[in-house]
Amino acid sequence: MSYRTITIPYKDPIDAVVYSCAQSVGTIVYSHGLFSSKDAYKIHQIAPALHDSGYTVISFSYGYTRYYTTGNALTIELPQCADELNAVLEYAANTYNPNLHIIGSSMGGAIALYYAATVPYIFPLKSLSLIATPVHLNHLVRAIAPQGVSGNYVTVGEYTIDAQSLQQMNTINLIKLIPRVDIPVCIIHGQNDDVVPVAHAHDIQKNLCVPHTMHIIPDGDHTLTAQRHVELILQYIVSWLKLHP
Repeated sequence: MSYRTITIPYKDPIDAVVYSCAQSVGTIVYSHGLFSSKDAYKIHQIAPALHDSGYTVISFSYGYTRYYTTGNALTIELPQCADELNAVLEYAANTYNPNLHIIGSSMGGAIALYYAATVPYIFPLKSLSLIATPVHLNHLVRAIAPQGVSGNYVTVGEYTIDAQSLQQMNTINLIKLIPRVDIPVCIIHGQNDDVVPVAHAHDIQKNLCVPHTMHIIPDGDHTLTAQRHVELILQYIVSWLKLHP
């Protein structure tokens, strides 16, 4: 199954790839994690099967990924990312089947949650699937910067993250926004996730006021990229989509 590269109109054009299905029953938009892009491993593993199930799949790169490749520190701001996600969803609704589904992985799931809770949307969002998604962002900031956020940037392995964006993230109480989400939610999380502990998944579930389901993968880590984990994710999401056509 092949895909093609597209450019989605926005203030700064958004780079994306699309697995286009001519007679699709809906369009899935994938929201990638913090150190990822439109070429995320997980979505490219499951996209062909999602396409074969009748969906057009779009994976796109948030602007902070593009800017990072120029040598700048990662600057991730949830409001800006939510606006970019909205632009991609609008493009998807206008170009492909307007029955829209979002799959968010890790930080991409947090962005999708923030989007669903705060941005008024005018097109039908059918469902949201969250994979290894952090909801206590202040805990995540402490994990990223255990010595505290200071200076201009924080180094995490081979990456650098803009300190000001981490400080902004630290102020967003995502858990209080969850009751505003008004679309069905599927939660998928690894029991052995040592980056975003499984307690985050349980706290998302406890605060949802919409139909939802949760799958905890017993031996799952944060990446969930082992073949058996990818197969489970695909199984859970396909079953979920069938419930929300």
